[in-house]
This record gives sequence, C-alpha cells and structure tokens, in this order.
Amino acid sequence: MPFPFTLQKRVFLPALILSLLTGLVVHVADDWWTEWMRGTPPKLVSGPWGDLQTWDVRLEQPAEYSGFESVTSDGPYWHFGMMSDPAVRTAMLSAGLSEGEADHLINECRVQSANGFLIKPDAAFLLGLKPEVRASLYKFLSSIPGNRFQSIPYYIPGNDAGSLFGNGSKLSERVLPVMGKLCYRRNGFTYFSDPEAVLSVLSSDQERREFLQNLTSQQAVFLRLLVRPGSDIDKPLNYWALSMPGVLLKDLRPLFEAQQGLQGGGSISVLYLLPPLAREKLFTSPLPPSSGQERLPDCHWTALNFFRSTPDPRMSDNDYAGKFISENYYQVAKPGVAGDLVLLLDDHNKVIHSSVFIAADVVFTKNGINYAQPWILMHEKDLVGTFSALDLVKVAYFRRKGI
Repeated sequence: MPFPFTLQKRVFLPALILSLLTGLVVHVADDWWTEWMRGTPPKLVSGPWGDLQTWDVRLEQPAEYSGFESVTSDGPYWHFGMMSDPAVRTAMLSAGLSEGEADHLINECRVQSANGFLIKPDAAFLLGLKPEVRASLYKFLSSIPGNRFQSIPYYIPGNDAGSLFGNGSKLSERVLPVMGKLCYRRNGFTYFSDPEAVLSVLSSDQERREFLQNLTSQQAVFLRLLVRPGSDIDKPLNYWALSMPGVLLKDLRPLFEAQQGLQGGGSISVLYLLPPLAREKLFTSPLPPSSGQERLPDCHWTALNFFRSTPDPRMSDNDYAGKFISENYYQVAKPGVAGDLVLLLDDHNKVIHSSVFIAADVVFTKNGINYAQPWILMHEKDLVGTFSALDLVKVAYFRRKGI
C-alpha cells in the first residue's frame, strides 16, 4: 500500500527547517495511518456517563435464522379481502391513485383467487407509483390480512437505503436504483415494503440471500467508554456503578484506573458496564423454542429483567408487567439515569414496546418476540422509527422509585 503522503525535498532548504518539516509531515502521516488502520472513526458523546465512543452498525441475523425469511420473487400481491370491485376502486382513489391507475389495476392486474380480491401490480406500475400515494395505499392495505410487508414494513435508517449495505457492496449497485423508487415516507421516517420486486431483478440465489440478510439486519450501536490519562474518573464511575444494581464500584474502579494508566489512555467496552443479564444477552439471539409451549423473551421481559440475575418469567405477561411498573417506577420528563425505562406508547397510551436507557440517546432493547431478533443497543430515534411504521408512537420515560 503506498504511503499516504509524498515528501518532496528542496536542496536549498536549511537542514534544520527540512528536519522540522519532515518531522511534522511524518507525525501527521502517522496519525492518518493510525486512524486509517483503526477503521471507521467513532463519534464522541460526552456527559455524566463519561466520553462515549459510538459506532452505528448494521447487525445481521445469524445465517441459520435469515434462511427462514420466506420471501420469493413472485409478487408482490395486494390483498383486498372480500371487498367488492366498487369498494376497491373507491379505496384506491381515496389513497391518491388516478381513475386510470385504479382501472388499470382492477381490469389488468387482478388475479383470480378464492380468497378474495387479489391484485398483482406489474413492475412498471409498481416502480412508477408516487411515494406519497404508495404510503397512503399501503397504510390502507396494512389493515387487511395477507399484506405482510405493508403491515410490518422494513425501516430504512437515516432515510438512506444505502445504509443497509456495506461500503463497496456490488449488490447495492443493482439494488439501490430499484429500492429508491419503492421507498416511501410516513411519520417522518422511511420504509420499504416490496422485497419481491427487488428479488425479481437479482440473478442468483446467492444475491437473493445476501439481499435478504442486509434487509433483515438491525440498526445497532457499538459503545466504548474512553478513559484519558489525568481525567476525573469519579463522575463516570458513579454514573455506571451507583445507579445500576449488579454493577459494582469495586470492580469498575480498577478497570478504569488501568485504562487511565495506559500511555494515551484506553477504552472500555460497554459490556463491562452493564448488569449481568444485559452483559450476557447483548448482541446475541435466543435459541428457537424447544417446544410449542415455551414463551420466548420479549421486549417487556428484557426491560423489566434488566437488573435481575435470575429473570422473572412473569415479566412477559403484559398485565403483570404493567402492575410492576406502576408499583415500582415513576414517570420522569427525560431519561438521565442508566436503567430508566424508555416506553413507546400508541394513541391510547398503551405500551407497545419497552426498552432501557443506557446513556446519551442509546437504549438496550429486543425488538419483538421473534427468536431471530437479537438483544441490541440502539439510538432512540431509530427505535421510534422502527415502531412508527403505521402510526407515530409517543415516548415516555420512567425511573425506579428510590432513585
């Protein structure tokens, strides 16, 4: 690999100046080289938790699990249930389709089915549908059984479909022009509901598997705590150890001091700063159930067992979990203590998701009861986007009583 800088010597420069300039360039080059070798530079977020280094990553499902994503290139199909032709046409017009577009779908794209009114839009129509019309139509379809990807669309972080693919991905060059025409906005976020249309332009099973792996990956965060020489470590020590049962000051202080004593300082993985259950589960996926009677951990189980060394299975029961929160937590305006609950509510103030505040804007979460969903760290904005696909969720924060 070529050296990143080219040094040009001028014979008339005094030796001292030449030596100083050469030393300066080599120092800059060394810093550049070190940073390049280190990989993607982290973002730094400072607060009572200390100086957190954060990396936004896409975390794929285990290969053993992504194979269960039953999607083919046949489709998409739009299910209208047992609606009559006039009712379907009215629904299409209400969603923003023109009369000509509605007639085209009903007269030329209808599929004979014993299970109701079924439409398979042709590729040209699907790709040409305006994003705002797609968002409205898919919101309507989400209420009808059979429209899987309209009911649970894929969240596109940062409104950028390219973020689903790694740098230099050859697959993205083929996929993104199609995905760009199929994405739509709702509630301030971007979503995608037509994987079949993308699969149909891919030429091999390997490409299709790779696309589904990227599509089903989770937007996650990696965290490390930066410890500099000479910095005050008492404040971050108190943040991590005094507010979280299971995280002991006697264990963390030697670790902080060891990192502080390194030349240039060091950093500590967030794993060492979490209580035992979260430390064990983070960035792992549960095993498939051994029997049909076994209940998998969900978001409520995860959030309310966060501090427990032995999980309480009752936390998966919504009624019990609700009572537990009302008896042991109180609402706060914003999170500020590690372990605060971050709850997502619907329009009726019903809790639809539970997670745990870690630091900055990062939460510990398990998004769904599906065993292919791992325990991850996630930015709150991405958590809200994931669960606002149909209706915008509200966020509420709760803190344990006594803190």
